Amino acid sequence: MVKSRLKLTQPHLFIPGLMLTVWMFMSGLAFASQPPANWQALTPAQRTILASVQKEWPTMSALQRRRLLALAAKYPTLKPEQQQRFQKRLTVWSALTPAQRNQARKNYQKLKKLPKNKRQQIKHQLMQVYGKPKAPVVQPALPPNSPSTSPAKAIQKTIQKTIPN
Repeated sequence: MVKSRLKLTQPHLFIPGLMLTVWMFMSGLAFASQPPANWQALTPAQRTILASVQKEWPTMSALQRRRLLALAAKYPTLKPEQQQRFQKRLTVWSALTPAQRNQARKNYQKLKKLPKNKRQQIKHQLMQVYGKPKAPVVQPALPPNSPSTSPAKAIQKTIQKTIPN
């Protein structure tokens, strides 16, 4: 039988020491996993997949860059139609102003809180307006004094009518 070499002569120091070791290990991982802020530090494949966000890359938070890199890593495993949808949505999202992005996030949170039957009702209303079911398209910002007939405006109006603030 093997005897343990660890003797807890001072058990009150063991737990804090263990916690410190774990913290140091975890903080080391956090520093190691910081995504590169420099666009050129990405691999050619990552740059190709994320090309539509190249301008915004240096100003993105580390969390945003980490999430996009995780999506880029999954990209090769997607079916071709999923890859097209990813590229289209990333392009549309990157063209939005910060205010439009915030509004899209708020709309998503509102929709997420609704009961399933209410979400289906909204989806049905949107299908009547736009035909086949698809994800709502959010258009880039319109220039001042331009007609507001974009699908994004119609979706926003539908959501505002259906969801109380």
